[in-house]
Amino acid sequence: ITGTRKGIGQHLAKTYAKRGFLVEGCSRGDAGWEGENYTHANVDVADEKAVKAWISGIAKRRQRIDVVINNAAIATMNHVLLTPAATANRMLEVNVTGTMLVCRDAAKVMMRKKYGRIINFTTIVAPIALAGEAIYAASKSAVVTLTRILAYELGQWGITCNSFGATPIMTD
Repeated sequence: ITGTRKGIGQHLAKTYAKRGFLVEGCSRGDAGWEGENYTHANVDVADEKAVKAWISGIAKRRQRIDVVINNAAIATMNHVLLTPAATANRMLEVNVTGTMLVCRDAAKVMMRKKYGRIINFTTIVAPIALAGEAIYAASKSAVVTLTRILAYELGQWGITCNSFGATPIMTD
């Protein structure tokens, strides 16, 4: 599970670990919490080398990856006329490229067992076009398209890919 330091990612990681799943989580910083069945790594999902090392480490420790939940994301509320290119680029790097990197490297491990489940978080914001969310919505729309194409590309190895666009959820 990516983005497990806080919010939805932390809740998912704690819930699955509590239910007996062996959970590997990551975020750009320390988790700030520990739990039985939970292993944390400091990984920026937009860093290709870091993602490869993280996924490789999981594969060595566990010999498999059954489920990936791509939750890590950056969101900012900026009118497009006020959005700096650096902000837009970072959001796209994390939300789109980061999701792709984790999917790509985890799928290579899943292919060995001919089984896997990939769940990519998106947003309800994309189809309802909220003002101030142009780049965020665009990044998450790209994740929807990425997920649909991955489903076709990876299905032959028993790997399913789905996206999930939640309504707004109050987190920290």
